[in-house]
Formats: sequence, C-alpha cells, structure tokens
Amino acid sequence: MDIGKTKTFAVLLSRDLEITARCVAGPADIILGRERVVGALQQVINECVLGRGLSINDLDVISISWAGLDTERMRGRARGVVRELGLPAEKTVIEHDAVAALYTVTWGRPGIAVIAGTGAIAFGIDGEGRRARSSGWGWVIGDEGGAYWIAQKALNAASRAYDGRGRYTSLVDRLKQYYGVRDLLEIMDVVYSRECVTPGEIAKLSRLVDEEARKGDEVAREIMVSAGRELAAAAISVARKLNVIDKKVLVGGVGNVFNSQIVREVFKEEVKRGIPRAVVLEPVIGYKAVVGPVIIALKKLGVALSKRDVVKRIEELMDEL
Repeated sequence: MDIGKTKTFAVLLSRDLEITARCVAGPADIILGRERVVGALQQVINECVLGRGLSINDLDVISISWAGLDTERMRGRARGVVRELGLPAEKTVIEHDAVAALYTVTWGRPGIAVIAGTGAIAFGIDGEGRRARSSGWGWVIGDEGGAYWIAQKALNAASRAYDGRGRYTSLVDRLKQYYGVRDLLEIMDVVYSRECVTPGEIAKLSRLVDEEARKGDEVAREIMVSAGRELAAAAISVARKLNVIDKKVLVGGVGNVFNSQIVREVFKEEVKRGIPRAVVLEPVIGYKAVVGPVIIALKKLGVALSKRDVVKRIEELMDEL
C-alpha cells in the first residue's frame, strides 16, 4: 500500500509479480481522523484481498508506505490502526513514505529521494545506513515545492493581481474559469467550503499553474521555478546532514509535481549546483510510487527480482487493470 495525503493505492501480487488486484481509496495520511484512515485502508483490503476470496492470513507480507509518520506519536497511531484492522504485526512492514520513495528511486541503495506530491519532503540514507530528512513539515508550516504550496502561491498571486497589489497574471482568469465564477472574489465561497478546503483539493490547482507557466505567464513560471528550487534545497540539505555534499550520490524525485518540465529542469540544475557529483535520476511519477513498498516487501521475503522487472510489471498494471 502507498498511503498519501490525496489517495491510498494498493496492489496485490505474487512473489513473481503476477498482479491480481489494484485498488484505490481516499487519503489516509495518519494525521487525518481515525475513522477516515481506517475506512480507507479497510476499503482497499476488502477490494484487494477479501474481494479475491483471500484472507489476511493468506498473505506473506503486508508492506505499507505511509505519509505522516514523522513523530513517535504518529508512528504509534499507525501501529494502532494496523492492530484495529487485524493485520498481523509479524507480517506487516510500515515505513514513512519518504523511506519507500528512496527504495523507489535507488532500489534501496544509498541516496536521496525528494517527494513532491500534495506535500514535499526529502529523505536520504548514506552508505553506513545513517538517515536524514528535510522539509516535510506539513501544509500549514511548509512542504515547500509541493502541489499545495504551489497552489497556495498561485491563489495569493491572483488575489494580489486582482486587488492591484501585485503584477498581472493569467491565473486570475484561469482560477475564475476553474471555479466557475464571474468575479474572483466569489472563489472564497468555494475555496473555504468544507468540501474544498482540504490540502488535496487545493493542491489540484498546481496543474493549471504549470499550464499557465508553459503558456508564458511570468508569475506562474516564477512559482514553478521556485518550487524546483525549494525541492532541490531540501535534497541539498539532506546531503549536508549526511556529509555527502562532495561525494557521488544518487538523487531522484517522486511525485506528480515532477510532471512539470520547469520543475524537473530547475530541480536538476540546482541539485547539480549544490551537489556537484550528484547523479540525478529520472523522476518517478504517478502510481509507480507503489514500487517502493513492493521492493521493501520483496526484500523482506528474500525474493531476487531486478528493478527493471518490478517497474515493468507496475507499468503493465496500469494497462491491465
């Protein structure tokens, strides 16, 4: 399972990577209410396992990549959810989604992964197994470079342009179109409604910011460039903490923000400037993020399959199911 701030994605597969089920549910970030978290996980368990005539005891391993496990309190809450769902502790592996992202990027080798989905966080492991992280403070405090951060910057820029406090930006008209209003002030009725104020919903605006940036809007482009720089800064911060700033190190991005060509190019340029010997890998985007927990599960089982095999099967999954 790959559990994030926007969705919960799960796959059921055999040791030779024959995939029999793909299930998607709502967000289950551990900071959300217990009922919501349990409900989302129960849904994917029902569809992927029970719906295939299996029981939890039939599984060899349950590998979970989970957003929000930043403190011992949150990790304890996650373990409580696992117990409530009846998942056997000896078969269940729970990792922060940043750890799983690193496995997705480097196949468990030393390196640095930067997640940029709804939120943002960088995580790294050096050759001696030491761990370090940067950013990932949540949508209220930070998560710079994540989709929510981008969207919030765009909303602010549009409001300033509308008031005459800031430069013109096509985001004003684009946001009016997106929310179906004639006057930008009316978006407050929508944005602050209970249904739309969630980080995941606001984060969806990041796509149109990138579209306006590619069309030539300077304000939108500056936001996307800033996002790329912030994500690179998080990676460089981790490199400093691990004392690998002058060493050859794998660095890669995970998450849909890296769909943006602007973000990808700026991220790579800034990482290479800050970590000169870095090997910047192609980003992992979309449901392929579930590769991380799959790799963790296979390693726990001692199954030897190449990264190419795993990625290929996950890609095929998108077409098969």
